[in-house]
Amino acid sequence: MSTNKIQTENLTNRGRGRPKGAPNKNTQAIKDMLLASLDQAGGQQYFLRQAEENPNAYMALIGKIIPAEVKNQITGADGGPVQHAIKVKFGD
Repeated sequence: MSTNKIQTENLTNRGRGRPKGAPNKNTQAIKDMLLASLDQAGGQQYFLRQAEENPNAYMALIGKIIPAEVKNQITGADGGPVQHAIKVKFGD
């Protein structure tokens, strides 16, 4: 297959698929099942029990969820990325 044909085939498929940021249907289905099972297991009370009985696993879950939530909530000026600067001074 020639390079030109490969490029042409790729260009004809450009823009197909789900839009950027749209959840995968399977991923959403799994999340829905997990939430339903959490309700059946006792919801918040279940998490409290896990915090006491399995603190390492509970904290690992917190460590995975919190950064994703914070990342989605914090933005810089005009909704852009957060800008930061670090100054380092050596000596006097």
